[in-house]
Amino acid sequence: MIFNCHTHIGDAFIKPPKNLSLEEIFAPPHGYKHLMLEKASREKIIEGMKKAINIMENCGTNVFIDFREGGLRGVEMLKEALKERKIKAIILGRPKKLFYDEKEMEELLGKCHGIGISSISDWNEEELQMVVEHVKEKNKIFAMHASENRREDINKILDLKPDFLVHLCKATEDDLNEIKSKKIGVVVCPRANSFFNLSPPIKLLLEKNIPTMLGTDNAMIVEPNIMEEVKYVVNKFKIEKKEAIKMVSDIPKKFLSEILKNHMHSLANESKGCNG
Repeated sequence: MIFNCHTHIGDAFIKPPKNLSLEEIFAPPHGYKHLMLEKASREKIIEGMKKAINIMENCGTNVFIDFREGGLRGVEMLKEALKERKIKAIILGRPKKLFYDEKEMEELLGKCHGIGISSISDWNEEELQMVVEHVKEKNKIFAMHASENRREDINKILDLKPDFLVHLCKATEDDLNEIKSKKIGVVVCPRANSFFNLSPPIKLLLEKNIPTMLGTDNAMIVEPNIMEEVKYVVNKFKIEKKEAIKMVSDIPKKFLSEILKNHMHSLANESKGCNG
């Protein structure tokens, strides 16, 4: 099985603006991407998603993990785009606004596999803690971006007990040691990071035997072709091809089976898929 372990395919219809910083494009709620998602029609967003799904299926991807913005509406649009598709999706929704709403969370967690938030820096600590507690109560996945363009407090991040973290471009070696001690997986997205002159510590993650997986990140920045990500890691980071392939196959299969086993069947044996 081939996995793309971090995507945002809802923004596939957006053309990336020039000369804007990562925060100006992506930071919720007023980043360029989020404003475009608010303005766009349901049809336009779904059309972009379908094109992204075509790319993933054509490069042999079997499973992708999407951080789905836009609250319940965002999750429902992705499910619409996935109808009659072979590819499986692990959908990590997100509250529409940066605060805890019990009713919204209940509805979200009834429709998706968990929650994937933008960054601890975007949230009030108390509000985020309530989100996490609700996710854990429902025995669902909690994941988050971490230390992408600036170092964030790893202890505060790990106190939230995430199942996996994404990016870590600005993480220190001590941060990675803490992550290793908690047996937390990491997803890196080097092609998208390079758009902003950032680079994840791939070699160090692998040296420390931290479960390290590959994702393509925002479809508005790079096409969600995970095999291009593999090639990039081999060429740019000088990782052996067989090791890079493991980052989209053996490692995520083992890691995801472990974190999913408490609330859904093993992906390898799932007959109905993760899309419904």
